Amino acid sequence: MKSSQSNLHYFFLILIPLLAFSSCSKDTNIDKIVPYTRVEFEYLDNENKLGAVGNSIYLDEDDIITSSAGYKNHGIIIVRLNEGFAAFDATCTHDVEADEHVELDGSFAECPICGSKFNVLQGGEPFNGSVARYNLKQYKTSSQSAGNHATIRVYN
Repeated sequence: MKSSQSNLHYFFLILIPLLAFSSCSKDTNIDKIVPYTRVEFEYLDNENKLGAVGNSIYLDEDDIITSSAGYKNHGIIIVRLNEGFAAFDATCTHDVEADEHVELDGSFAECPICGSKFNVLQGGEPFNGSVARYNLKQYKTSSQSAGNHATIRVYN
């Protein structure tokens, strides 16, 4: 009985480090891909542009006066989801240092340099066949609605 217990202890002593190393094998920390940039602003949707699920808008540094407009001021994409809103940095996760930003086209964004397409309705994930491997960087959001108007706070 004592022999099987000691073997079980050795098993767990070997298993735990293996699990720890295997879970860290793929670094997907988006702040290491798209460098951290302080973002904090409110967008007042007076014209109800984000009134329906799937509607999205692109905001650049001219629209966001109180904060940066994401990494390298590439802009911020806001999309209306079933459960609220999502906001993404418009920096392509494949061509991070490029001066260009992804272009919004309905429910997806496309990089004019590498051609990667990202689904903004699905967490900013790249479509199959895109050279980008990582989702667009997502910012936190909160919102308040009053009638046909919504105030969306975007921050990190």
